[in-house]
Amino acid sequence: MKSVTLTIDNRTVTAAPGTTILEAARQYGITIPTLCFQEKLESHGSCWMCIVELKGRNRFVPACSTSITGSMEIETDNAQLREMRRKTLERLLEQHSGDCEPPCRDACPAGCSVPAYLGAIGKGNDRKAVTIIHETIPLPATLGRICPAPCEDVCRRHGVDDAVSICALKRFAADRDHESPTPFVPAQEPASGTKVAIIGAGPAGLSAAYYLLRKGHGVTIFDSRERPGGMLYYGIPRFRLPAEDLDADIAPIMVMGGDFVPGTSFGTDITADDLRRKGFDAIFLAAGAWQASRLGIEGEDLPGVLTGIGFLRKIAENTTLNPGRRIVVIGGGNTAVDAARTARRLGAEQVTLLYRRTRDDMPANAQEILEAEAEGITLELMAAPARITEADGALHIRVRRMTAGEPDESGRRRPVPVEGADFTLTADTVITAIGQQVDPAIAQTCNLRMTDRGTIETDQSTCRTSAEGVFAGGDCVSGADIAVTAVAQGRRAALAIDRHLKGEPDIKRRRPFNSTYGPAGTAPKALAERAKPLQRAPMHELAGKERLTTFREVASGLTEEQARAEATRCLRCGCSTKNDCTLRSLASQHGIDSTACLNAGSDNAYIVRTEHVRYEREKCVDCGICIRTIEEAPDRQVDPSILIDNCPTGALS
Repeated sequence: MKSVTLTIDNRTVTAAPGTTILEAARQYGITIPTLCFQEKLESHGSCWMCIVELKGRNRFVPACSTSITGSMEIETDNAQLREMRRKTLERLLEQHSGDCEPPCRDACPAGCSVPAYLGAIGKGNDRKAVTIIHETIPLPATLGRICPAPCEDVCRRHGVDDAVSICALKRFAADRDHESPTPFVPAQEPASGTKVAIIGAGPAGLSAAYYLLRKGHGVTIFDSRERPGGMLYYGIPRFRLPAEDLDADIAPIMVMGGDFVPGTSFGTDITADDLRRKGFDAIFLAAGAWQASRLGIEGEDLPGVLTGIGFLRKIAENTTLNPGRRIVVIGGGNTAVDAARTARRLGAEQVTLLYRRTRDDMPANAQEILEAEAEGITLELMAAPARITEADGALHIRVRRMTAGEPDESGRRRPVPVEGADFTLTADTVITAIGQQVDPAIAQTCNLRMTDRGTIETDQSTCRTSAEGVFAGGDCVSGADIAVTAVAQGRRAALAIDRHLKGEPDIKRRRPFNSTYGPAGTAPKALAERAKPLQRAPMHELAGKERLTTFREVASGLTEEQARAEATRCLRCGCSTKNDCTLRSLASQHGIDSTACLNAGSDNAYIVRTEHVRYEREKCVDCGICIRTIEEAPDRQVDPSILIDNCPTGALS
């Protein structure tokens, strides 16, 4: 039989008569996207993802169901085809709904695989849980105590009862591991012979060190302080994060060969040129935000006016302080709340937290605010300091009462003074904690480009700076932020530095399409109905009087019984086939906005279960593959695994 000759993407190809355009293209390694196509099934071209253009005929046809003819000139990819495929995907996604990634993992800056480690804890396999956590978070006991848990804010159990105690379970697994005879230390690749200098032993620097050591590189961490941990050690009180738990998290870094050099300031004691002369092949800048923001008011330099970070650092260094009986703390973030709670433990009887916005606008962890109130700290909201004066052995803070004005660039309503509503507070000590910045000299030492915000300019995918071989992450890039964000940047930098040291090209991160049911509490009833109501496990805490006379840790963690039960509350709402989902892959390739299927079809969502298959209607896009597979099978008998494997959207599992 004579072959048919045609042109596909300017290539001359030949194929047997009756061959479809799709089959002919595949024979020559030419890729045409498909969704409803299956090789063993009769093609109908129903989804139109495989559409191609017949040049000279001004026709668009589905490649899977159109047979080739002689002298055909076919184009499989151009701007018009991409736009048509994009519209097809958007139409299909209008009826598709579901969580590709579980919302908890998507909300975690580090991308921690939450359902996986919760599942391990629920089955009693704590070592597996720790191993999973360490793939993205090398400081689990620490973050299990101090992270504000954005993962819990989006937990799907909000549509049933309360969020799973994700952070407490991370802490449980880490604490169990630290108490074991052989705490987890990851395997390392063979020594590479290269060395990396890390500036800063905070969460970003420690994270980068951890993952670089795993890759076999030599690591030296330089820090201006005497203890590793950065702000974790010097900025967070012991009643929230005991030093021994932070040290236990850092221990694997030292076991793997990480070298810590204390009391060394970058730019003063050592420079980038010094490090290069010492044979370091790359530098990672992870300096913390140690400079306190100024109030910009009269009297802030008076004796008795302290900065929040300076106050907390002195406590961490065991400096004896007596702040007095009356304390006013200015600010609404974690540093302000930590300073206020610390002052109470130092004997202050009256502690007032002054914040210029509403309680809902306070950036501090919501739980920490509740803890502060439980400890007798007064919140004076919608109030801002105007000036500080000294008289009769006390500090007098003139305070302006504020009201909510128009929204500012952050979206919050800008506080504006109320005329004639000023009042005065009297204090023995004033602690200011309205923000922190990174010393710009750090970047100037390497002659790096800076952003308008005063942070180091980097490529977000690779953490590369404007200087060759110099990378940066953490607060010096993001500004003062939560620890888990710094941990994520440290890991991202380590992976980029590893490629740099191996001479491999950079990999630009591209966020894949992520279908979602939407905000917490908006999933279809079918998802919530499979959840068994179970109260969130409470943690034991020190009683009020006991906690105010000691720096002992307030929360003691979950018991084993509580942890096992709490872990089973996870709904495992992410899609189990997300990494093999054709629909998700095509949507990612075509840059579809993840909101394209927000809540689509969820009003009609339901789950059908048979002995072998679960069918989730809201994920189905009616491609017809499962129906055709059954209809074309002998006696209509099909192995359920075939139906599941062939489903392009994860509707069958």
